[in-house]
Amino acid sequence: MSKDYREQQQLEDIADKAYNMYQYFKELTSYERGEYDCIHGYPALEAEDNDYYDGYAKAYEYLQVKGADK
Repeated sequence: MSKDYREQQQLEDIADKAYNMYQYFKELTSYERGEYDCIHGYPALEAEDNDYYDGYAKAYEYLQVKGADK
């Protein structure tokens, strides 16, 4: 097996994983997107539904409690 073939296969594997993560992200509920945004440090999006804000608030609360435990 040539080095070029192995490198190409690795690049294709990485591309497949990135695509799968994007597909997974598209399948998140509004609540889960809110949790994800908060945990990863993104600001809350405006004009989202209440489920999004509930998820964001729960994740924020969880992170604050975990931070206080240290």
